[in-house]
Amino acid sequence: MKKYLFILLCTVFSVSLLSAQEISEKKEVAVFSLSYSEWSIPSGALAIVDQQVVEVIANLGRFSVKGLDFRLQAGDVQEFISLIKQANEANIEIDEKYRLGEATFTEADFNKLVGSFIIVIPSLTYYDSKVEDTDDGVNWEVELQTAFSLIKVENSSTIAQFSIDTYGSGETQQEATMNAAEAISSQLDFRLRSIEEFRLKSGIIEILPAGNVILQLGADMGIERGDEFSIVHSTSLTTGQTFTENTGLIVISEVKKEVSFGHVIYNNKPLKPGDQLAEIPRTGMDFSAYADVFISSTGITGGVGGVKAVMARGFYDMRPFAGIEVPITSASISEGWPGLPASIYIGGELFWLWGRLQIEPSIAIGGTGIVPLDDSEDFMLSHFGGKAEATINWMLSDSLRLFINGGYAQWVSVIPSLISSYGGIFGGIGVTFKL
Repeated sequence: MKKYLFILLCTVFSVSLLSAQEISEKKEVAVFSLSYSEWSIPSGALAIVDQQVVEVIANLGRFSVKGLDFRLQAGDVQEFISLIKQANEANIEIDEKYRLGEATFTEADFNKLVGSFIIVIPSLTYYDSKVEDTDDGVNWEVELQTAFSLIKVENSSTIAQFSIDTYGSGETQQEATMNAAEAISSQLDFRLRSIEEFRLKSGIIEILPAGNVILQLGADMGIERGDEFSIVHSTSLTTGQTFTENTGLIVISEVKKEVSFGHVIYNNKPLKPGDQLAEIPRTGMDFSAYADVFISSTGITGGVGGVKAVMARGFYDMRPFAGIEVPITSASISEGWPGLPASIYIGGELFWLWGRLQIEPSIAIGGTGIVPLDDSEDFMLSHFGGKAEATINWMLSDSLRLFINGGYAQWVSVIPSLISSYGGIFGGIGVTFKL
C-alpha cells in the first residue's frame, strides 16, 4: 500500500512540474503583401520580396502563415491598428467594402485578420539603383530598405517595428533587384526570432546520462541543431513577487519531430524534469578574431592575424567555417611583397564539449593572394596550402569565449622566383563572439 501511495505521489509531483512549464504552441500569422507606391521597381521583384517574407516566417516553424494579397502603406498602419482596436473593444461592423490606402477589405476579409495572432505588414521605404560600365560589361547595383510592422491582434499593439537594408548587383536592374530582395531572408529570420512573442519556450521532460536532456518541441516548431536555450529558474519572494534568473545553458545536439535532445553546457542548480527553458536567438554564426605566430628552432619567424566565421546553427558535432587572414612573415618583410597579402580559407571542425571547456580540432585549405595597393597592379595569386590545428575554448559568458590554439600550416608559393613559401608550427590566442 505504501509503495503504491509513493508511486502516486511521485506521479502527481512530476505532472505538476511539467504542467508548470510554459510551452510554445503554433499560432496563426497573417502577412500583408509588400507596399511600394512611392517607388518604381522592376516587375517580378515584388513577388520575390513577398515570397521571401512568407517563406522566412513559415520556415520558423512556430507559426501557421497566411499570405495576403492586400498591400498596406506604412502611413496607413496606425489607422489599421486603430480599426482593429475598435473591432476588439466594440465589435464594430465594417462596411461591405472598407478602403485603407491601396487595400480594400470586405467584412469577411477583416474578420479573418482579426482572428490571427500577429499581423505582419512589410513596406518598401527606399529604393535606389545605379549602373556603371566595367571591363566585363554593364553592372547594376541596387539598394533596398524594407520596413516591417508587427501587430499583436489580441491587444491591438505594435510589438515590433524595424527596417532591413539589403544590396544586390547584377547584369540587369531586375537581376540586381531580385538579388537584393533575396538577401532579406537571412536578416529577417534573426530579427523575427529576437522578438519576444516569437521566441520559443520549452521545458525539460527527461534527464539523460552524461549531461544530456530531452526537451519538448522539435523540428515541428523550427528547432535546429546548434540552437541554444537558457535554463530559467523562478523563485517566489515573500513579497509575492517572482524573481527569474538564467541558471544554465543547453545546446541542441539532435532534433526529432516533436522533441529535441540537448547537451547541458553548464547549470548552477540541479536539473529536474519540469525546468523551464527559453530560446536564445542567434544569427547562426560564431565569429572569431585571432593572432598566431610561427615558431621554429630559430625563434619566431612571422605570424598571421585573422577572422573566422563558423556556421553554428544547423550543426553540432561537425561545423563548417570560412576565414581570412593576413600573413606577416620574415619573407614578406625581406622581399617586399608587391601589395597586401591576404589568405582565404575554408574548412571544417569537430565540436567537443566538456562543460565550459570546448575543444575544436580542425583542418582548412585555401589560397593567398596579393591585393594591389594602387590601380597600376593587378590582383595576383601567390600561394596555396592549408593548416591543421586544435583550439581550446573557455566560456566566459553565454556569448563570449577566449581560446588558445596551435597547429601546423604550410602555404606554398606559386611564384617562388618572387615570393617565398611560408608556414610551420604555430600557436596563438583569440576571442569568439556568439552573435
